[in-house]
Amino acid sequence: MMFKKIAMTAPLAILALSSSVVFAAGEARHSISLIATVPENGFYVTPVDPDLVNKDQDMSPRTGSNTLTPLVGYFDVRNNNGSVHASVEGTPKLYGGANTIDLVVAFNDVVLTNTPQMVVGEQESDVNYRAPIRISAVGTNHPAGDYTGAVAVVYDAVPPIITQ
Repeated sequence: MMFKKIAMTAPLAILALSSSVVFAAGEARHSISLIATVPENGFYVTPVDPDLVNKDQDMSPRTGSNTLTPLVGYFDVRNNNGSVHASVEGTPKLYGGANTIDLVVAFNDVVLTNTPQMVVGEQESDVNYRAPIRISAVGTNHPAGDYTGAVAVVYDAVPPIITQ
């Protein structure tokens, strides 16, 4: 009796295994990395296009030009308890060996320095406000070379000033 059970189960097991091998041969798998940042309801500064902050941005001159191409992007800004101030960390530059190119960073048409200053007012930031950022090179006719750099901008939620 035991031999009959083994004799009948063995072919079924082989059939089941062989059919899964056939399906596995036509299978493809991919893994997709996911992230999510859920901003606070009251304050956020989020790029409209995530590639703006996640990928290298090319400022190379257009064909026939000696001027670096400015980078323009947009951020959604909100602070439902005051205004939004911004500043740059360090000195924005592109570095290429012994050469450097100074950069100007403007957020919502306000040129940023190392000192925080208001870039979006209290009323505008009460609702989702879309503000441009523009990074441009100072001057033209820069020395040839490969340049790299990074611009760090700090955004602050500033509570309203209460006067009595």
